[in-house]
Amino acid sequence: FHLDELSQRARQTAFLVPGLEIVVRDERGGADEVDETSYRFDGGISEFVEFLAPDAAVTDTWRLTGAATFTETVPVLQASGAMVPTEVERECHVDVALRWGTGYETVTRSFANIIATPKGGTHHQGFAQGLMKLLRTQVEQNARRLKVGNDKLEKDDILAGLTAVLTVRLPEPQFEGQTKEVLGTPPVLQIVTNVVSRELPARFASTKRDD
Repeated sequence: FHLDELSQRARQTAFLVPGLEIVVRDERGGADEVDETSYRFDGGISEFVEFLAPDAAVTDTWRLTGAATFTETVPVLQASGAMVPTEVERECHVDVALRWGTGYETVTRSFANIIATPKGGTHHQGFAQGLMKLLRTQVEQNARRLKVGNDKLEKDDILAGLTAVLTVRLPEPQFEGQTKEVLGTPPVLQIVTNVVSRELPARFASTKRDD
């Protein structure tokens, strides 16, 4: 067993499940050399963002949450033993924590049912799509005040200094590949886009400013 890898996984899971405490004990050194670390983060993915962020904060850590239902056709086992394509209703819960910092590095982590999706997928595509559409609209609406001229906001401009953790929960997620590194459930893309488009504008409209 590799202690560092176990500790990283325990810390990550504790971030993703607020209030869950995970204790990692290394007793290989004997009774006199027990190495024990406890992980618990009641703030959940908001604390995860602060842990991952490589720079000083420009914004607060914002939390965007929402849920929506969708339908999909899946094979269902019948009493006769036959598998019959059946339309079922699913519910997808979205939880995002993000903040911008003073640097240029972009740090994002995405998960589906606490399973890491390092290569992204439909949830990550929906997040990026919603973010770009919203921020471009904000800049266009405030072009004169921001003095942006005819310059168009590009993806790299939006992602610079961003640290974000994106999680979705849904029944029977579809993953691409045996390693489950990419979420493939199609309706999740639009659900995440809608959550970002609905929840983030309130942050820009707020009159509250950091010190």
